[in-house]
Amino acid sequence: MAHLVEDELVELGLASLAGIFGMSKKDLSRRLVAARAINWANDPFARGAYSYATPETREAQSVLASSDRGRVLFSGEALYRGRDMGTVEAALVSGLETARTILAADRIATT
Repeated sequence: MAHLVEDELVELGLASLAGIFGMSKKDLSRRLVAARAINWANDPFARGAYSYATPETREAQSVLASSDRGRVLFSGEALYRGRDMGTVEAALVSGLETARTILAADRIATT
């Protein structure tokens, strides 16, 4: 996928999510507010690097994980608060936490 442009990566992501959630890609696309896909291997700032902790990491994670700052939510390996930051498992756990936050907010909004 390294040769794909952002729009193509987003389309692949939507197709994958549609399959996971048993939804049509069209319906999922209608619900999408915004999307961004970055090929980290080609990104001039990341250059293929993964996350690592600094003395300021925990404070930055708290700010980014705060859900009281609006509807923008972040997730990924850099926001994992366990000891194995920078791993695929960390990204998955962080993504699951964010998904739970979204689902909980959706349940509150629809009741």
